[in-house]
Amino acid sequence: MPDEKNKDAKRLRVFDPYGFLYDIRRIPCMRQTLLNATGTGIALGLHSFYRHRIPMNAMFTGIQTAMFVSAVSWVTCRINFLSRKKKIYDIMENQEKYAKKTVITKNPEEKK
Repeated sequence: MPDEKNKDAKRLRVFDPYGFLYDIRRIPCMRQTLLNATGTGIALGLHSFYRHRIPMNAMFTGIQTAMFVSAVSWVTCRINFLSRKKKIYDIMENQEKYAKKTVITKNPEEKK
């Protein structure tokens, strides 16, 4: 019985059409974007606090930086992701065309 429950749970996870809404790991580029934004926001927030000694100003600087970096990082990552995806599809199409053109024949020198 436990094996059947595990198979059903795996099947439900695979066919969940709204999984991207609550499972961040399934969204391409999300991890890289959040890591870039968080690190840069914290670094610039700390730098702003070090220079001006105003906590609210440092907090706003960190949040604004994180938002800007996340937007830029998201766009660049998605552009790269889509270009790689297109290249892969082009390669697959070329392989299919080549496979249709080539015909596998037996070696004529081979003795029966």
